[in-house]
Amino acid sequence: MSTPKIYLYAFVSMSFWALSFVWYKDAFISYQPTTVVLLRMIISVTILFLILIITGRKILPDKSDFKWLFLISFFEPFCYFMGEGYGMQHVSPTTGAIIISTIPLLTPLFLFILGVKEKVSIANFIGIVLSFVGIIFVVLSDGGSFAASARGVLLLFIAVVSAILFSIVLKKVGSKYNSIMIVFWQNFMAVFMFLPVFLIFELNSFLNSSHEAVAYTAILKLGVFPSTISFVLFIPVVAHIGAAKANTFTNLIPVITAIFSFFFFGEEFGTIKVIGVLAVITGLFVSQVKFRGKKFEEVPI
Repeated sequence: MSTPKIYLYAFVSMSFWALSFVWYKDAFISYQPTTVVLLRMIISVTILFLILIITGRKILPDKSDFKWLFLISFFEPFCYFMGEGYGMQHVSPTTGAIIISTIPLLTPLFLFILGVKEKVSIANFIGIVLSFVGIIFVVLSDGGSFAASARGVLLLFIAVVSAILFSIVLKKVGSKYNSIMIVFWQNFMAVFMFLPVFLIFELNSFLNSSHEAVAYTAILKLGVFPSTISFVLFIPVVAHIGAAKANTFTNLIPVITAIFSFFFFGEEFGTIKVIGVLAVITGLFVSQVKFRGKKFEEVPI
């Protein structure tokens, strides 16, 4: 698989994940966090199952790999969305964006702690730091505050750690199976993880909800794009360039969100924010430049 194709996959994945913040806002009009995630998982599983059946692709993995698929599902989407969904109820969007954007910065540290052999060069590290600084410019350009509750910060860092562990465990099976099958099992298992939480804490709220069209339309979009397409495309990215470098692309999420907000919601896009966007893009280039010309092995999709 060519280098440009891998980067295109990463960009499209991040774009849909960036848009999910907008769709979440619409979904929360009628539904609570676990309800939203559970419904988007069910939609995703249904779509992926139909694709697997129609295309005649392999559905069942080797028995020895079920433990890895379970861990993948447990870390993300379950732990990640539980941390992010409830954490964002206690902190400002600015604080939340900054915490979530530490994923690529902390990934090399976790790789080192866990003894995972994945080379991270000085150029990679400089690029990651530069990109992270750019994010701070983007999210703080309108004078946002870092004030946040301890509970909110803790929950968001649970999401950060979960995303890192997800990408590390994914390396165990990422190049062994087609990504559609992996995401199917990832989301299928997650449905049964979210279901008890929904039944205990949010069932009454769901039954008494207004069920507004804008809310369930947003959930449909969440289920199709970020929960299905983004993961299907991101798995080959991790398999090809590794967890540390793949997670660097998550720095694009707040930048893409800011751009969409500018064009569709009229958000102010001043000089400082432009500098931040350019810093993020430059940091991404620096972190990846070492891999130009490297031949990537093919990973099934």
